Amino acid sequence: MHELSIAEELLQIIEKRASEEGIRRVERINLRIGEYSGILPDSLEFAFEVLSRGKITEGASVEVEMISPKFSCGKCGEAVLSHETNCPKCGSEDLTLHCGDELEIISFEGE
Repeated sequence: MHELSIAEELLQIIEKRASEEGIRRVERINLRIGEYSGILPDSLEFAFEVLSRGKITEGASVEVEMISPKFSCGKCGEAVLSHETNCPKCGSEDLTLHCGDELEIISFEGE
């Protein structure tokens, strides 16, 4: 379950940034996760909850915005839907992923 190590890294980033900003308790965390990231949001949230015990993030809600993948054809530049395996314009299989594999901390809120 790689979500555990991802949650651990997110906690370290948030704790460091919160400390720099003078935030003593984080109440809400907003994440953006790409559908092609390989991250299971429920597993990440569970790992985050477990690892947050006794930390400034304990009890914080985790809001996840899922991002659909977007592709373009490497040959002609046409936008390609995620369920297509070939470019609808030229038939090429050379597809480039532009988004949908990310994990981003959008923001966090606290007191």
